[in-house]
Amino acid sequence: MIYILIAVLIFITEYIVKKYIEENKEMYKKEEILNGNIILERYHNKGAMLNFMEDKAELVKKITVALVGVLIFLFAMLLPKKGNRVLKFALALILGGALSNVHDRLIRGYVVDYFSFKFLKKIIFNISDICIFLGSALITLLSIFKKD
Repeated sequence: MIYILIAVLIFITEYIVKKYIEENKEMYKKEEILNGNIILERYHNKGAMLNFMEDKAELVKKITVALVGVLIFLFAMLLPKKGNRVLKFALALILGGALSNVHDRLIRGYVVDYFSFKFLKKIIFNISDICIFLGSALITLLSIFKKD
């Protein structure tokens, strides 16, 4: 149950943050915080990661909805099984972030991105992207260090 709660909390947090960004920040206007290490900037991403396939937004929407459907199925199959706590946690991170971004695509037609790092100024993220990345990194580490 805790893993479902993690995914839901990510989704709700992102919903609130994205709503705030959409209502209170101007497009492309940069605001530096934390001594300039993080840059807030409202951006609409119609494509996939790094705006890949921006000109094919409908296809990206269909693909991401299908992938999230598969992820939900895998998550539901894994949850009742004992053990696999790190894998369940990783999937909860990915699912919470993916649901938030898919929700954006379905409701808005784009994903709301809103921050970048000083050392990666050209790439704009959201919390969901970070959760998806961290969950994917955990799964990668699990697969590397898994004992057979």
